Amino acid sequence: MLFLVYFLFLGTNHGHSIEVNIEQPLILSVSSKSRETVSSVVPIDREVQIHFDTEAAYDRIALFDLNPHEGTREPIYVIDQDKISESNGFVQTNVSLGNPELPHGWALHSTDLGQAGDQCLPIWAAAYKNSKIATTDCLKIRPTWMQDNRLFIGNLDVRSLLIPGTHNSGCYKRGEKISLRETIGRYILTQDQSVWNQLVYGIRYLDFRIGYYPPKDNTSVTDDDESRFWINHDLIKVRPLAPVVGQIKKFLERTSNEVVIIDFHRFPIGFNMRQERHQALVSYLERELKEYAIPYANQPLTLDKIWTTQQRLIISYGENSVAKAKDWLWPPVKQIWGNKATTKDLEDFLAAVVTNDSFQFPETGLWALMAQLTPSPLELLFNPKGSLREMAHKVNPQLLRWCQRSEWWPKLRIVATDFFLETDIVNLAVSANVLKGHHDKRYETD
Repeated sequence: MLFLVYFLFLGTNHGHSIEVNIEQPLILSVSSKSRETVSSVVPIDREVQIHFDTEAAYDRIALFDLNPHEGTREPIYVIDQDKISESNGFVQTNVSLGNPELPHGWALHSTDLGQAGDQCLPIWAAAYKNSKIATTDCLKIRPTWMQDNRLFIGNLDVRSLLIPGTHNSGCYKRGEKISLRETIGRYILTQDQSVWNQLVYGIRYLDFRIGYYPPKDNTSVTDDDESRFWINHDLIKVRPLAPVVGQIKKFLERTSNEVVIIDFHRFPIGFNMRQERHQALVSYLERELKEYAIPYANQPLTLDKIWTTQQRLIISYGENSVAKAKDWLWPPVKQIWGNKATTKDLEDFLAAVVTNDSFQFPETGLWALMAQLTPSPLELLFNPKGSLREMAHKVNPQLLRWCQRSEWWPKLRIVATDFFLETDIVNLAVSANVLKGHHDKRYETD
């Protein structure tokens, strides 16, 4: 792994200097896989992964449950020099992150105002040279990364940002089995974090498929009762929409400059040839979210301009005729799917998209690279051990390396992943956007 460091001094009178690393010498991520053990009926999941620069010639790498620069506690996991030499820059540990409470007021149930800035979870890594710490990293939340970097990214058009996103963002359910046959259920869940947690970790694009389920009585379908709208994975009902909308609203209320994109992308159940049900959903969204919604205009829109208003939410609606009727709804996001079954085929497809200059014009509108494998019908029927977790595990560590490429990251826009903590996409997006902002910015001296 080539380690690239960009040092920028921005603004002679402002005196703001930042060091931006597109390729970090040490990165922590969280495996999407779960595994069964003979000693426990509960599968082990969320095991920590370590990516490191193979050219750095570290003596050892160790995991800690606190900052290794503070205190004298022993490491909880150690990679010795022999394993470093054999590992090709990637090690899967058996240390589980578990489900820690988000720190410094960022838990969903917390009544505190969350602390701004990056916050470390209790998992740290330290790489050593000559028995001294050479570099460290921690697993972190980045709830205010746009606010934190506003001086460097405010000049960017929202359509040119690298936006970290999730695919089927509402399809999570950790610790419980969905009420389906297990074989099918393993191909339903795409995330293991709530939408609130996704936003706090730094995700800024949310992808939803909405189903409409009529009441059992004969209540008018024009009634926008929130209980009728569910988040689906295609034809499968996963969770009610209203609590997720509540999480999004709470996040917007507790932050000041974070811009979030919601993509109501498809409507697989209950909407076909039923325009009144679209109107019912729009009425619900209008009541709950319109005050936060950025009006649509097909023209340049920088973060600085957005921040002069109270609106920080882009709501894209997958039915264009419906979106056109409301100035606070944006046209459909163009989701770019490879529908590939192998990692190599997906890499080739994504590379072709990234190098297609027609996607680089802001006038193209919002588009999302859907960076996951697609199971075939045979995979669903005849692979009893297969799952979306397994498929994500094949792609995500590779995706991290692909997106770091110098010919990729400047051209990426929305990147939507499954089990996003395995990708480091949030940290990459922050660094990439700061560099994009530096390239485009023309600072004025005082």
